[in-house]
Amino acid sequence: MNTMPEDDSVEIDRRSFLKFVGLGASAASLTHALGPLYSAQAASGPTAAIAPAATDPGAWVEANGSPNWVPVDYPVPLPHDRRDIRDAVRLATFEVRDELLVPKGFRTDVMIQWGDKLGPVNRQISFGFNADYTGLVPIEGKTDEYYLIVNHEYVSPRTWLAGFEEAHGQKLPRIRLVADPDKARYPDGRLEVDGDLLETHRIDLQDEAVCASLKPATLAAIRLMCQAALADMGISIVHVKRDAAGRFEVVRNAPDHQRYTGIDRPIGTISNCSGETTPWGTFLSSEENFQDQITEWIAPDGSPLGDVRMQFKGVAAHPSIGLPFEFEGLGQGCEPPLDGREFGWVVEVDPAKGTIRKHKTLGRFRHENVALRVEKGKKLVAYQGDDRRGGHVYKFVSDEIVRNPAAKTNSRLLRKGTLYVSQWNEDFTGKWVPVSPDSPVVMPQPKHCSTGHQWLPDRGHVGSLPLNGVIRMKPMGGHVAVSDGGFEGRRVTPSEWAAGIEKFAGKPFAQATLADLVRAPQGRKLTPEKLREHQEWVIQLDAYAMANAAGGTPLSRPEDIEVHPHDKSVYIAFTDSTGSGDGSPDSRIFPHSRGKNSLQYGAIYRLVEDDNDPAALTFKWGRFITSGEVADADAGKDRVGGFACADNLAFDPQGNMWVVTDISTPSHNHPVTREHATTQPGGSRFVGIFGNNALFMIPTRGPKAGIPHCFAIGPMECELTGPTFTRDGKTLIIAVQHPGELNGARGRYSGIPTEEQRTMTIMDRDGKLFEQKRIVPLGSNYPSKQLGTVPKPCVVCITRTE
Repeated sequence: MNTMPEDDSVEIDRRSFLKFVGLGASAASLTHALGPLYSAQAASGPTAAIAPAATDPGAWVEANGSPNWVPVDYPVPLPHDRRDIRDAVRLATFEVRDELLVPKGFRTDVMIQWGDKLGPVNRQISFGFNADYTGLVPIEGKTDEYYLIVNHEYVSPRTWLAGFEEAHGQKLPRIRLVADPDKARYPDGRLEVDGDLLETHRIDLQDEAVCASLKPATLAAIRLMCQAALADMGISIVHVKRDAAGRFEVVRNAPDHQRYTGIDRPIGTISNCSGETTPWGTFLSSEENFQDQITEWIAPDGSPLGDVRMQFKGVAAHPSIGLPFEFEGLGQGCEPPLDGREFGWVVEVDPAKGTIRKHKTLGRFRHENVALRVEKGKKLVAYQGDDRRGGHVYKFVSDEIVRNPAAKTNSRLLRKGTLYVSQWNEDFTGKWVPVSPDSPVVMPQPKHCSTGHQWLPDRGHVGSLPLNGVIRMKPMGGHVAVSDGGFEGRRVTPSEWAAGIEKFAGKPFAQATLADLVRAPQGRKLTPEKLREHQEWVIQLDAYAMANAAGGTPLSRPEDIEVHPHDKSVYIAFTDSTGSGDGSPDSRIFPHSRGKNSLQYGAIYRLVEDDNDPAALTFKWGRFITSGEVADADAGKDRVGGFACADNLAFDPQGNMWVVTDISTPSHNHPVTREHATTQPGGSRFVGIFGNNALFMIPTRGPKAGIPHCFAIGPMECELTGPTFTRDGKTLIIAVQHPGELNGARGRYSGIPTEEQRTMTIMDRDGKLFEQKRIVPLGSNYPSKQLGTVPKPCVVCITRTE
């Protein structure tokens, strides 16, 4: 039986352990079941106890987990806050600011921003929009020079349209959404393009009749805008240099800056979210919400799904509409339109060679990130999160072992192996289930999901997909909602789904495998070897639904996954436990998902492979920290952090976790009165009490383990993304994504106020409610900070000055 050693490597004491893990069992049985999660191991190696080291003079955190800086003021109580003054007094007023706030003694330097031109005049590239993941690789043969990768996830129309001419030196068509008096017919407004008011806010650019009905200039303007937006997505590889003070600057005229965009042929890339920097000097970039721009669904033979098409549309956020809040269906504006099957993968870029490859063995789904375990003599493992409600955590295990972690040939290991989906049990154990042709099809259990349904492969059921705001019949393929009691008009029960699979496969359900859900291409006769390859390909294309069919556990928007640099445990940021039509988590694993409390807005879980073997097929798990108000009455057995919606994770060299949050932009600083369903705990706008998105430091060991400290708060209406520490831990690179996304450029438009006062009803640490008056800027001017200027996504270098 594992024991809990009495040293600093123990993350929490025994009393906290019992409360934290949440099992009604004895301490002995809990320690036996979850020892690897919460106790140090006696053996040597990556699971051994990590003795506290002497504090490095340049380290930002003491050896016991205490920050050696004063945390930034945060709008709601945090676990470490001072108690010599009541929360209601200390936080009676709070001023939100349009700047990147960091502790005293640190400085921020903007390295690069949207539209910056890099490289020689005849070979210039333009830095893309909405920076996300960042990573660094040393340039061989050069001292203190690096390749910096930056992902560009999507465009935010309000600021992108307003600043495009300044960023790129050319004008875009004038596109806006116009409110219509007939709200019943046009609830989302009507699209206006260069003065041409269209019938609706969406257009099917693949319908010849629709295109013929448009003015040629209008159609050309829409296509131009679609391609310009896709060209501002993708990946930038930037040549940078670090000075003696630890600050980075871009080598502007270097010839080896690189761009990979959504309009590149034959290999384009869009919706690039998080990623990984490999030990062999390449970057892995994850294509996430591709389904917003191109068609996601496929037929059983892997072809695009019949007549289901993505439409181009502008989406509003304000009642007054105006500039769109977001665009969808941009991929349909290309000629030919982008093939949805070519997106949703993990992309590898070799910055030294200037090459790009998509690793399709890792599956096609809404990749948030990829995290590697690359250890000599062991199989290479890639952990991945599928960022959707009800999405999965996956693990790819290579067929061959790693011989040299730094060898470029390791890239080949990602081309042949097995993709697994995680299956979680209530007793804090789990297993990895292969998503492969031989995997048995299992009976779905939607009753355990918080919204009562699961999406599964549709194989001839009376299924439907929401399209154009109505329920529409579709050909075989795609996904169908399976629910015990019916879901939003779709009444396919588990038994009906199983009967449909039996009919499609021509065999009893108990004998069906994932291979039986695939058909060979029409009119082609395949050899057994080629048929097997085809089955694997179709399963990879539809990995999310196939993983559900194989028994993968629906989870709570798994975003970033990172491997701890010391003990090799796996930390997973689950951003949101609420459910929607898109899916929902298993409420046995996410017990707050069905409640009305502040704990629904995500959590960080920790997973340890059995025997600490990266290729193990079983694991143990626990909840490291839960989001929500510190004194939430429903906190029960979980440690609550005082923040919401954890997203990207990073570790400093000491092993402390750094976490950025991802509160949706329309909810930032939304007034919370607790009198309306949307602003009560569990409501869609309740997270407004947590203010702007922020960056927290959370120790993972010692007496301070699991206690968050606010290091930075982002500018207005932005996310902080892609935190990357240098190897010496003295420099942090981070991206500021979509500042001003909701209200645009602050002070740019006459008659629109630059700030307003809002009222928040907040719970103090003792569970009592109090009112906070909050001053909230409307829109952003970051990074220029000059009123009236258009905000720009950028990458920032943070260093210590004291």
